Amino acid sequence: MRIPLLLLGSLLLLTPACDTGSDWVTQSTEVESLALTPTEPHLERRLHVVARARPDTGAKISVLHITFETEPRWERPEAGGSDVHPWYRVRLVDERDGQVVDERVTVFGEGSTPDSLSVGPDVDIEDEISRFEATYRLELDRQGPPSAGTLHVNWSVITEALTDADDLERVEVLLTQP
Repeated sequence: MRIPLLLLGSLLLLTPACDTGSDWVTQSTEVESLALTPTEPHLERRLHVVARARPDTGAKISVLHITFETEPRWERPEAGGSDVHPWYRVRLVDERDGQVVDERVTVFGEGSTPDSLSVGPDVDIEDEISRFEATYRLELDRQGPPSAGTLHVNWSVITEALTDADDLERVEVLLTQP
């Protein structure tokens, strides 16, 4: 009994020693609500992302996560609608090269639809950087006729940049819709 307690105590002492002194600078957008209908099944939103050291600080970013979160909800037609359940797709395009960087698809069914679908680019930072900049296009699609009803989508973005704890005030993340 004494050895497990000593082991637990040792692990508790090791935890602070493993702290790397790093922390995250986080920025997010407001939630925006959109509606996709059978007659208007496609919408796009653009977002310009800049993660950077403030001027003359020398701060560096070692990891960057960008997550586009969508929450789709299908509102079935009141009466006279078809029995066709629509599909929903969210796609993220990097406008620097026009490539699709992530995509998710779901079909609405009887309680089987996920609460949210997230997409995001894989930002590969090999060495620490002082600036990252990119514009992404979020494409939201739903099946048109013969499916009916309205697909309501709430979307937002959260961006996190990892830097030294001493640099938290010296790094900023900017999210703008061009």
